[in-house]
Amino acid sequence: MSNEAYDQKNNDDYEAITSALNIALIDLQNNKKLKPTIAQLSKMTGIHRNTITNRGWPVQKLNQIKDIRKAEEKSRKDKRTIDNADVKNALEAKMIQAQNEVIYWFNEYQDIKRVAQHSDKRLQKMRESRDYYKTQSDTDKRSLLEARQEIKKLRQMLALKDATPNQLMH
Repeated sequence: MSNEAYDQKNNDDYEAITSALNIALIDLQNNKKLKPTIAQLSKMTGIHRNTITNRGWPVQKLNQIKDIRKAEEKSRKDKRTIDNADVKNALEAKMIQAQNEVIYWFNEYQDIKRVAQHSDKRLQKMRESRDYYKTQSDTDKRSLLEARQEIKKLRQMLALKDATPNQLMH
């Protein structure tokens, strides 16, 4: 019976170690801060590294955890790359939109500048025209004034011619 006692004790130890390894592996899987290594598993369970290695399946599970983390990290990097690409594309789109806006307003400015130059030319021509017609008007007014004075003189002369000598004395 002593062999049976040893077998039972070994079996209980085996089950306790298996249970401790399973709990530690679950903790390793859930806690990203812990490294999935035999040394870490040994530290968490108090089980010697050789025992863990000899069991085989814990090493396979550690490798599986490592592979999952690598895949998750690659996925995060890919997502960051995609996010960076999205940000880059969004910024490029905004830059193109800003360039188009600048071009639009530059063209508007050029159009308004042409209109202003055209208006300045028209204004200058209107000033010249105004000055010309003002000079013409002044000349015509002088001519009209001279003509009126001439008419007045002629009327006075006619009045003198038609006047009788009596009227001339008075």
